[in-house]
Parts: sequence; structure tokens; C-alpha cells
Amino acid sequence: MSVCLAYDGSVNGDWVARYAVRLAAGHPDRRLRILHVETAEFVTADLSEKLTNIRLIAEMAGVESKVEICAMRDGVVGGLVDHLKTDPDVLLVAGVRVQGGRRGFLAGTISWQLLRDTSFDVVAFRVVQPGALGVVRRLLMPVAGHKPGHQTAIAMLDLVAHDLQDLRLMHVVELPTQKLRRLQAPEAEALRHRAAAYLREIERNMRVDPLLAGVALETAVRISDDWARETIIDGAQQNADLICLEASRLSLERGFRYGDPFETLLRDASSDVAIYRGGAQNGG
Repeated sequence: MSVCLAYDGSVNGDWVARYAVRLAAGHPDRRLRILHVETAEFVTADLSEKLTNIRLIAEMAGVESKVEICAMRDGVVGGLVDHLKTDPDVLLVAGVRVQGGRRGFLAGTISWQLLRDTSFDVVAFRVVQPGALGVVRRLLMPVAGHKPGHQTAIAMLDLVAHDLQDLRLMHVVELPTQKLRRLQAPEAEALRHRAAAYLREIERNMRVDPLLAGVALETAVRISDDWARETIIDGAQQNADLICLEASRLSLERGFRYGDPFETLLRDASSDVAIYRGGAQNGG
């Protein structure tokens, strides 16, 4: 899997580029492909200067970079998909940022369309701490009760392992509010026990990964009626550099409406947030 950056020439794109460089620095071949789909939004001189700056940042990180200009094919997403169709074994790094009005961060965006596409793996970053320069030392990874994106999660962990010090796996058992209020202690304990067993299985798989050998790994279980709120609170308490989680197929199919838990997380988290999606080859 090679690392590619979908770069749009914006300031937000410059911040996301730092993550792409750090991910590429964790890859065995230490290469970064910088993809830009031709549009009329930025003048050539300005774009050229920005691309040169990213390449200099990559060079300082020991990463070999290459700029590839993509032709439009039914929009930006079509251009990226068409450009990568002969080499789909990539992790495509994209960015998310707030839109005007009440449209949130993801709904209807290019990143949302890329996450829905199953041609290749995609990770979309919301950067709120640009000063961190894409370095992830403390990572919070919420996990759901299914594993379609497990391979992509492991691949991403391997790419950040060279910076990573602390990894926290959290599983939120989400219940309807009324059921949560009526929950008795024995039922709660049974839910925690099952969730903890599930996390231990994931932890065992991660501990055999040699790249994570020096990473402190811990697990946490929460029972709540709002997984996004619990994730935001835990991320703040742990002073996480990044919250990284999978977008489920259901979430992508229904779209990220304003007020959706993913939108809430992207809006309110004090940490940077990465939402990833495994491609078809990962069963996602």
C-alpha cells in the first residue's frame, strides 16, 4: 500500500499534508504521491509554490515525493478514481473542514464521496491542532462491535507507529436513553464483560504486530446513549493528539447529516480526528 495525498491547494490542505508526510515516513518505501486534480480555483504560481513547500517538508522527513496532476473526470472525485484505477493499492489521505451554513463537515463533500468509494483505502483528517505537524504520540481509537475495517486500522497504526507512544482502544456500548436509565447493575456488568472480551481480542491481534511492540496499549469500555460524546470526553481527558475511527457502511450510505454523531465528533473534539474506510480488498 502506497500513501497518496489528495491536495486541493487550500490552507487546510497544507495542514493535512503534514499527516500525509508522517504516514509516508512510516511506510517501508518512504514515498508520497501528491495528487492534484486540475481546477481553476488557484493560480498556477501559487499552487506551484505550495506543492514545492510540501515536497520540501517531505524531503526533511526523509520521504521521496512526486506531484501528479490529474485530469477532471466527472468532477474531482472522478478524476482521482480514474487516476488511481491502475494502482488501487493505496491509502488516499484527504481533508475535511467546516462548510457554510448548517452543512457540517462531511455531508456532500469530496471527502465523503471518497469515503463512500471502495476502490481504495481512504482516511480523511479534520485538523484542529496544526501546530502538532501531523505527529501522533497519543492515539484514541474507538472501535465498534464489528471488524470490516480491521485491516485498514492495522495498516494505519503501522504507519504512525514510529511516532506513537500511547494507544487507547475504547468501545462504547450504546443504548437508547430510556433503556440506559432502566439499566440494572448486573446487566451493566454483563455488557461491560462482553465488551472487554471483545477489546481483549483486538488487543491480542495488535500486540503481535512488531511495529507496535514499544507502544503502551490500554483499553476502556463505556456504556452510554451517545458514543460521540463519550469519545470527545475521553479524547480530552487523555489529551489525545488524534482520534481515529472507521466510518461504517451504514453511516456512509445514509450520509452525514447535520447533528450526526460523526459530525458532532468532527465539530466538538479538541483533538484532530481521522475517519478511515477500508477499500473493497479489505472487505469494507
